[in-house]
Amino acid sequence: MGVLAAAAAALVVAGCYAPELRDCTVTCDSPGDCASGQVCGSDGMCAAPESAGRCARVAPDAGLDGLPPRDAGLDSMPDATPTVRLTVQIMGKGSVVLGGATSCSSADPQRGMCVFAVPLGATMTAQATQIQLDQIFAMWTSTVCAGQGARCTFTPVATTTISARFDKIGARAPQ
Repeated sequence: MGVLAAAAAALVVAGCYAPELRDCTVTCDSPGDCASGQVCGSDGMCAAPESAGRCARVAPDAGLDGLPPRDAGLDSMPDATPTVRLTVQIMGKGSVVLGGATSCSSADPQRGMCVFAVPLGATMTAQATQIQLDQIFAMWTSTVCAGQGARCTFTPVATTTISARFDKIGARAPQ
């Protein structure tokens, strides 16, 4: 593992972010692995929402441009799938799983406020799931999923937000 990769891994494990890290420098498995303003792209690299999913492995540079060395760079291939920013908000104690793989949970370090880069125009499914026995899915509070049950199907064509609310069993619903 290169020095920068080791340093980046240590930063991710420590849960902090060094602002000198550039797009396509830190690998990620979930949104909490990336810095504020960055999302975890489909390529497994942290980048700005407009660049996410377009990082490509490159030979490490020596940082000769005055910036820290990097271990990846933007893939400038014109056929790269365009992405949009998807924000998932969770109120209460619960989790939202996107497409059966990526999830956002109120128990994660980002506490139920997750940002993803998702393919523009691709139909997606969000599944709201309780993570505590005394908290159940109440409703989607965002327009995108309004009126749907715990499973929401939507197609993001621009920056999109979905919000799920979980209520304590027996709690009186707001009027």
